[in-house]
Amino acid sequence: MIKKAIYKSLILLASLALILMVINPIFVIKVGHRAKLYQGLYDDNKNQYDVALFGSSHMNGLINPNILWKNHGITSFNYGTGGQPIDVAYYLLKEFLKEHSSPIVVIEVYYLGLTAEHGQEGYIRYVLDNMKFSKNKIEAVLSCTPKSQWASYLFPIIKYHSRWKELNQKDFQYDYESSYFMKGYGAGKEKYGKDTNSDINTKETAELPKKSEEYLNKIIELSKEEGFNLILVNAPYDYTSTKGHSNWHEEPTKMYNKIAEIAEENKIPFINYNNKFEEIDFDFKNDMFNAGHVNFWGSIKVTEHFGQYLKDNYELEDHRNDENYEQWNKDYEKYQGEIKKILK
Repeated sequence: MIKKAIYKSLILLASLALILMVINPIFVIKVGHRAKLYQGLYDDNKNQYDVALFGSSHMNGLINPNILWKNHGITSFNYGTGGQPIDVAYYLLKEFLKEHSSPIVVIEVYYLGLTAEHGQEGYIRYVLDNMKFSKNKIEAVLSCTPKSQWASYLFPIIKYHSRWKELNQKDFQYDYESSYFMKGYGAGKEKYGKDTNSDINTKETAELPKKSEEYLNKIIELSKEEGFNLILVNAPYDYTSTKGHSNWHEEPTKMYNKIAEIAEENKIPFINYNNKFEEIDFDFKNDMFNAGHVNFWGSIKVTEHFGQYLKDNYELEDHRNDENYEQWNKDYEKYQGEIKKILK
C-alpha cells in the first residue's frame, strides 16, 4: 500500500515537472538575450567555439565575433548580457562547458566592482530565466539570488503567470535562429562626444568586494580543473560613471590594479583597455556609445587588437578555408548586410 502511494506520488511529481518544463518557456518574457543564450548554449548544430566571451553589457558590445572570424578565422560567441554579475557569469560558464571543450574563455571584469550581495533581479533573470533546468541552474539560483526569490527563479511561471492575457505567437514559437549570425554581439552606433575623466595613474591597490574575489577565484580554479585558457579584460569606460553609487566600488583604478596582481599571481593575462588608448588609437569621444560602453567603431578597434593578441599568443587554427565552417562565411555576409542597415 505504501509502495503504491510512493509510486503514484513519484508519477505525479514527474508529470508536474514535465508540465512546468513545457509551460515555463512560454511565460518567460522574451528578451533578446533569450535567443543568444539558447544559440550559444544548447544548439547542437553549431561548431565548437575557439573563444567564449562572458560579462555584462560592457562585453556584449566590446568584442565582435564576426570581426574575429573575418580577420583571423577564429570562431567565437559573445555571452555578455546586461548587468551580468560575476557569480552569474561563473554558472553560465559552467553551463557552457557542458557542451564545449578547451576554449579560450574571456571574462570582462567591470562587474567585479559590485558591492551588493546580489545583482539586480532583472539582470540576473536575463541569464537564469533562459537556462535550462539543471544542476548548474539550481546552484546558480541558490548562490546568486535572495532566498525569498528562489522558487520563482527555479519555476519562472510563479513570477510570470499573470502574462497569460498577453501571450502571443512569439511566446509559443520563439525564433531562436534568425539572429545567430551576430554571434551574440551588439553595439550602438551613437557617439558619446565627451572625454573620459578616469584617473588611471595610481599604482595603489584596493581589495575587491568579498563576493567578487570569491567568484573570480572560483573561475580561476575552474580554468585549472577544466584545462581551458582564461583571459581577463576590462572594457573602455569612464571610471567616474559609478562615482557615488552605493552598491559600487569607490576606487575602480585601485581595484583594477588588484585584479592585475591576482592575474599575475595566477599567470593569467589581464588586458585593461583603459590603459591602451594610444596603442589601439582609441578616441573616447567618438569610439564610445556613452560613458560606460564602446560603440560599433570602438568595438572594431578593440576586437582587431584582441584578435591579433590571440593569434600572437595562442595556437589557433584559421578556419576560413575549411569547408566545415562555410556557414561562418555565410553568416559574416549576413552580418555585413545587417550592419549596413544599422549604420544608415
